[in-house]
Amino acid sequence: MPLTPLHAVFAYLANKGIRKLSLPALIVGSMLPDLEIPFIYLMTGGLYGRLFLHSLLGVTTLGAFLSVLLTVFLYPPVVSLVFRLDREKVEEKCRFSSVLLISCLLGCLSHVLLDLLHHEFNPLLYPFVNESFDSFVLLNNWELASLIVQFALLVILSLILFWEVSKGTKGFWKRVLVG
Repeated sequence: MPLTPLHAVFAYLANKGIRKLSLPALIVGSMLPDLEIPFIYLMTGGLYGRLFLHSLLGVTTLGAFLSVLLTVFLYPPVVSLVFRLDREKVEEKCRFSSVLLISCLLGCLSHVLLDLLHHEFNPLLYPFVNESFDSFVLLNNWELASLIVQFALLVILSLILFWEVSKGTKGFWKRVLVG
């Protein structure tokens, strides 16, 4: 599986493609589904690591809801403190709106759709269907697919970071975390 922060590559690219979207909401949404992994793993005795928040129903309901809460209430204080950004400017980008909700939803959906390419277990239709949806696993080999997806995301992330640093280091964190 790609490391959870690599899912934020989609958030950055989506925000560059559609400037009206909320970058913080895309970032939170793109990483939120993995919050369930330790809980599901413990609750199922290691049988599953991913279930409801990795399904279409889960990300369009609970995933979007939790992403909105985290974006509005947690993202501004944490990002402002850790990266020394103006909290008011971060809060401005994290105010509840229909755009923020759509951005959270798109972020969550991007996570699930990216995972379809390379995970051994994809509970896309959970709780209606318990079987894994593996039709999109690259090369029909989830281990090789995971390496390919991780490598591709790392290359894209490297290009993004190179591009942003080439603009100068002043305002770097604001550009990549707030937009």
